[in-house]
Amino acid sequence: MKCIYCGATLGPGEYCINCGADLTLPRRIVRISNLLYNQALEKAQVRDLSGAISLLQRSLKFNKENTDARNLLGLCYFETGEVVNALVEWVISNNLNSRKNLASEYIKKLQSSKNRLDQYNTAIRKYNQSIAYCRQGNEDMALMQLRKVVNQNPKFVRAYQLLALLYMHREQWEKARGLLKKCSRIDNTNTTTLRYLTEVEESTGKLSLFGRKTRPKVERSGPSEADGKEETPREAALRYVSGNDVIIAPTTFRDSSTVATFINIMLGILLGAAIVWFLTVPAIRQSANDKANKQVSDANTSLATVTATVQDLQDEVDSANANTATAQADAKNANDRVDSYNELLSVADLFVRGDQTKTVEALGKLNADDFDGNGKQLYDDLSAMVGDALFSQYYSAGTTAYVAGNYEEAAKQLQLAIDSDEAGENGQYYDALYYLGFAYLNAGNTDKANEVFTTFSNKYPDSASIVAPYMNGGGGNVQQVDTTGSQGAASMDESAGTSQNSSGGGTTDSSAQIAWTDPYTGQGYDMYGNPVGSPSGGSSTGSAQIAWTDPTTGQGYDMYGNPVYQ
Repeated sequence: MKCIYCGATLGPGEYCINCGADLTLPRRIVRISNLLYNQALEKAQVRDLSGAISLLQRSLKFNKENTDARNLLGLCYFETGEVVNALVEWVISNNLNSRKNLASEYIKKLQSSKNRLDQYNTAIRKYNQSIAYCRQGNEDMALMQLRKVVNQNPKFVRAYQLLALLYMHREQWEKARGLLKKCSRIDNTNTTTLRYLTEVEESTGKLSLFGRKTRPKVERSGPSEADGKEETPREAALRYVSGNDVIIAPTTFRDSSTVATFINIMLGILLGAAIVWFLTVPAIRQSANDKANKQVSDANTSLATVTATVQDLQDEVDSANANTATAQADAKNANDRVDSYNELLSVADLFVRGDQTKTVEALGKLNADDFDGNGKQLYDDLSAMVGDALFSQYYSAGTTAYVAGNYEEAAKQLQLAIDSDEAGENGQYYDALYYLGFAYLNAGNTDKANEVFTTFSNKYPDSASIVAPYMNGGGGNVQQVDTTGSQGAASMDESAGTSQNSSGGGTTDSSAQIAWTDPYTGQGYDMYGNPVGSPSGGSSTGSAQIAWTDPTTGQGYDMYGNPVYQ
């Protein structure tokens, strides 16, 4: 024993030789702990395990370092099937004192067989699962699990008690009585077991105690009153009397004949066969049915487990397929973006080389929504740098188609020119918008013509009177186009007369009214696009006006695409 104050080893005296502390109370506490341990040991020897466990727990409350009490408590727990609690107590005892401690031997023996430990662990898990089944009202599954538990751990008292309780709930009293008897043989004073046995006895009216039953008192009777003869000692020994009533009366022994003996033998055989038929066969059938039902239940449980596993695997496959499809879509989008960026780089390369014509064509095929970040900035910069060239390209193609009488193509190209300059900053925006309205009007699309003329009027209110007569399908007063307007494009002369439409395909007489004049060639046209008079251009001579200039070569061209040499 060590001093609780300084930790020094104590001698036989009442005071600590190291610190001088009074040890009367600590020694008394140790003696009480040892007394409780001795009482628990006596109870454990007669298999009063519940009483022993209670005393040992009290002993450890007085002295938690009483390793003998902890070792015995672990043994009591182990005997009742509480393997985990037993290991806890032995481990604590071994940690308190590992020298010559039986707890280390107990732990080694228990851990020497891995299969045995796994069996105990499986039994505990199944017992906990059985409790969950009982709380859910699934008694059949609980019965199946508890049968396996008591087979794997035959000393598990709590498993026997729970199984007996389920049998009692189903009013299978004899099965419950048998299980409770097994509990009593393990721990003969367990209050739960005794309470369940009392309930079984009250329900069946049959005692199930293990004490010796009292036999009826045997009395020797005197001479028989019927015949006046005195009973023989054998007859007197076989006569059991309870008060004035004869419980068992002896019979007179007589020798039987051979026939009677044979008949008795045959009757015994028949009786034995009947007993086998009515008792043994049903029991065998019941056992076979129980076994078959158990196999069916196990098969259903396995099938449910496999079905759940298959469903989980199917969910994983579906999730993997969905992730694969998403990854493929992302990869396709990434490849498309890579292609778009490659095309943008090709456009930038064309621009660096100075080939603006091809740059405009390639840039027109790209979509601004395909780029973001630096790519979007590069696209915007290229669009700004080649915007004028793109506008000039569409404008030249539109006016060329207009002069050729192809109004639908002219409207298409001029609309592209307008769309390429959303801010309307180009110097030829006024002319492009003006020609676009007449292209739609000559093509028969009055709705689009009205829309364009309205836009023209709103953007250039000073020139609104020029297009007003042609809005809403009108065309009565055709005005002459003048190239001296403030916008550098078309202005109208209100002194013009009425236009004469020529069906001859592009020629009119000199009396036809001029609707507009080409600002580059000086050629006049009526509202239907037919030339009026002779054009001042249309040749490759130096007198022709330049419609556009090639940004690469510097060569000038008129509106018909003919080279103009200065």
